[in-house]
Amino acid sequence: MSPLVGTARRLGDTWGERAVVRVRAVRLRGRPLPRVRARTGPWVPGGLLRVLFVASVVLMVLAAGARTELLATATGVAATGLAGWALLRPGHGPALGAVVTAGALLLGSPSAPMDPAVLLLAPLAHVVVRLGWWAGHVAWSTHVTVTALARSAVRDVGVVGVTVAIGGAALLAAGHPVHVGAFVGALALLAVAWLALRYHDGRDS
Repeated sequence: MSPLVGTARRLGDTWGERAVVRVRAVRLRGRPLPRVRARTGPWVPGGLLRVLFVASVVLMVLAAGARTELLATATGVAATGLAGWALLRPGHGPALGAVVTAGALLLGSPSAPMDPAVLLLAPLAHVVVRLGWWAGHVAWSTHVTVTALARSAVRDVGVVGVTVAIGGAALLAAGHPVHVGAFVGALALLAVAWLALRYHDGRDS
């Protein structure tokens, strides 16, 4: 077979394939597109997470300020400034700023440096940081599934449980009175976290 014949056959095959594609395109042009439905689980709006983040920042600062002898005006100014930062630029910045500010305010507490209020502020600080992460990664109109929010719940409970238990033990060792219910609750939280973490490898599923 000569090269000319082979070239002609290849060109004929190419033209034939193009013709078939065009005919199929014409036939499909008038057909409606298939409908695809997708279902998701329960979800919460991203705007709610951002609002909760701002509220948690304000609550963190005001709760710490209530334990100090500083002027209420200074605490209010700090809470307002951090709330504006959290609203305009949510993320780790305002979250960590709220935690550091709360710690600084606790230095003015009559019970400083071992104020029993840290047993309540430590879990709140963790909530602030976690909400700060979510608020910095979602838009106001984003839908966040409850499954995604609960994915790290086991680790969060573990972190809070260990922190509160160690804090309670440190307060007892320092001779500060600790409410029995708070300490028992911390130990119970630690036990739940340990039982849950036994069956969780720490990786996202």
